[in-house]
Amino acid sequence: MTQTNPSFNPSPRYKSKKGWYKDKPPKEKGGMPTEVEIAGPIVIENKFIDPKTNTEKVIITDEDQKEIVESSDILTTQKLPSLMKYGFSINEKYTKDLGYALQQMRNQLPISYLYEGVGILETPFGPIVSLSEIYTTKEFDNKSPSDAICDNAYDLTPKGTFDNWFNMYLKEVKGSLLLELAVVFGISALVTSFLKHKHETEFAGIIFSFTGQSSTGKSTAASLAVSVAGNPTKGNETLFRNWNATRNALEGYLSNNFGIPIVFDELSSATFRDTTGLLYSITEGQGRQRSNVHGEVKTPKNWGTSVISTSEHSIFNDSAQNDGLRVRTIRMFKRYAVITTSAKILGRVLATDIDIAKIRDYFIDYHGHTISERSLADKAIDVIIQFVAQNRGKFSDEGALKNMFENYGLISLKDDHIEVKIIANVFKQMLNNHQFQDVNNVVNALRDKGFILADRGRQTTKRSVKDNSGKKQSLVFYHLKLDVEFASILGLTKDKSLLQNWTPSNDNKAAKELFKSANEGIGPSGVHEDF
Repeated sequence: MTQTNPSFNPSPRYKSKKGWYKDKPPKEKGGMPTEVEIAGPIVIENKFIDPKTNTEKVIITDEDQKEIVESSDILTTQKLPSLMKYGFSINEKYTKDLGYALQQMRNQLPISYLYEGVGILETPFGPIVSLSEIYTTKEFDNKSPSDAICDNAYDLTPKGTFDNWFNMYLKEVKGSLLLELAVVFGISALVTSFLKHKHETEFAGIIFSFTGQSSTGKSTAASLAVSVAGNPTKGNETLFRNWNATRNALEGYLSNNFGIPIVFDELSSATFRDTTGLLYSITEGQGRQRSNVHGEVKTPKNWGTSVISTSEHSIFNDSAQNDGLRVRTIRMFKRYAVITTSAKILGRVLATDIDIAKIRDYFIDYHGHTISERSLADKAIDVIIQFVAQNRGKFSDEGALKNMFENYGLISLKDDHIEVKIIANVFKQMLNNHQFQDVNNVVNALRDKGFILADRGRQTTKRSVKDNSGKKQSLVFYHLKLDVEFASILGLTKDKSLLQNWTPSNDNKAAKELFKSANEGIGPSGVHEDF
């Protein structure tokens, strides 16, 4: 009986998790072909068009842990050996055969679409949710010709188990309102993005500011908040970053983030002084407009998520005194509603009770303690009273300017209020020193609350005043009405003898006593000073 030799197949073939093989022809007629390994495990898993370069790219894996993205021309004979730098094994005698086989594998795959970012992403085929895995909607599944591929800059791969995290939550977090809120703040990132996608809210994100002294747990609470989404430790691709970066870098960290919370730790390490523009950008979800070398406007970076800032002082210390910043950092009503909605969702997912009423009461109390801080007029009045108290000796009494070399204006005690007339340029400089950006806005806010008087059709009062010699001068003032309760602090009384005892040293002491508790209690910009 004649034995039939197996047929010779010159084409490379792949054996799962073993590698690529091909047959060498028999050395003699009727002999057996020799199988030779031409490469280790190399698989073309997917291909897509890169929207930035409009070129095709392939995802190459070893069916284990390696996964790289390269342009499709990596499969040419000349470039294929460069895969060895990633740890792939290739027999260079057979690069032509291997390259052709890999191209055939690529040709059998449909073109996929690459979507950049994390969270809730809009696609031409409907929304998808990109987290540690990609979650598609029915609309996307019905319309998309291929699977989605998402490119993101964060480490969202789960470490450990959910059971371990949940046990930690039950033992260390549950029952502590502020720590429970930290977790809720992390959840709020995706909730906010979803509501924005559904056009239920007009804001793109929320800034939560954790303020307090060193070693009081701010960073730990912030790490807890972002642990619901990804890696909460400090690192290049983690969700825990530092304020010590350029504005462009900070915007880069946030770019294309539509639902993953991120921490910016220790505001005092920021390399820029004025945070006004950046705070607006973060909450509005759009970076600064920039141009390229040709003067053409670049497409700005976009995002929409919750940002948690930690610092020892208020996030507003280095920003302009604008009401808009306060209401964007944690705006009442809709933003509070997002937080309580996030708490309800968290309770359902964890199948554990979240005390929504307690959270609601906390924010009612928080809002009550900070509502005046959100008023531009009230902030300005605080600054004005402090300024007058500290510079009391430079304000003249009884309608005549004294010490004309350096005089800030006039002050007098009326029956039901204190009248202060501050020279216009002094008033403007005072506001500028305290980072109020627009004098007109401040004056309008003061006038609306009855703190300022002016001539008809004007913001100021123009008067002729006498100096010590009786000579008249025409000066422009801002005419302010202060509460009479500050009379004693400002050294004002109907008893003339008390005025003679007023000295600049008294000014500073009185001002210090008046404002010594300005930073005590609940933080104006943060969740609570206990963090």
